[in-house]
Amino acid sequence: MSPGRRLQRYGVPGVAALAVAMGLVGAMHLKAARPVLAMLGVPCPVDKTTAEQVSTLRASGLAHLRAERLAPARPVPGGFVLDGTTVEEATRWAHESGIACDDVKHGYSYLRCRGVEANKLRLAGPPVSELWLSFGPDDRLIGIDVYRRGMSAGDTTAAWNGAAYALRNVLGMPTSTVGDASPEALSGSPLQTARLQYRFADYLAVVTASNLPYAGLAVREQYMSSRL
Repeated sequence: MSPGRRLQRYGVPGVAALAVAMGLVGAMHLKAARPVLAMLGVPCPVDKTTAEQVSTLRASGLAHLRAERLAPARPVPGGFVLDGTTVEEATRWAHESGIACDDVKHGYSYLRCRGVEANKLRLAGPPVSELWLSFGPDDRLIGIDVYRRGMSAGDTTAAWNGAAYALRNVLGMPTSTVGDASPEALSGSPLQTARLQYRFADYLAVVTASNLPYAGLAVREQYMSSRL
């Protein structure tokens, strides 16, 4: 089975929809993800795009992901508030926390931060390789993408369990799960993947553990508002 076909077994259309729903950041803007997307025929998003175009694409992506029931809560790392935290507030948080972030503009506004200590986001496990904060047209937070790669077996377990338990304590059992997130299973062959999802009318959360040939054991946490 080819790498592309193997990854498709784990819901690549859903991953693409998720990236679009986050405003074309998430998986699509991380360099480590581009080789996989290329194998699947997913083009790298263009830099010259408008907020209106991103909003249209985001609405299309959310149409494939949203459920009917409202979330009882919308937990996110770091104490941020979806549809509440502003770009200015997030920038101030980064400065006060000693975190270096880049301002990125791709129709919407984003903060891209690297090498963030997990405790600064109130997370378990090792430092965060890359953090994306996505903001909508009103410059309020609509998505958080936490990505850790090149981890040991113990760190992978800590990152996965920390995210999974935090969500389960607030929201109960996931909407769906696939794969085995144990480091032993992930290390069995390249592109092994496990994923859990929570899908509501106003909130989406996805935690993915992977064994990537160019990044080793990796865990991605994605949290977003699915309000339109």
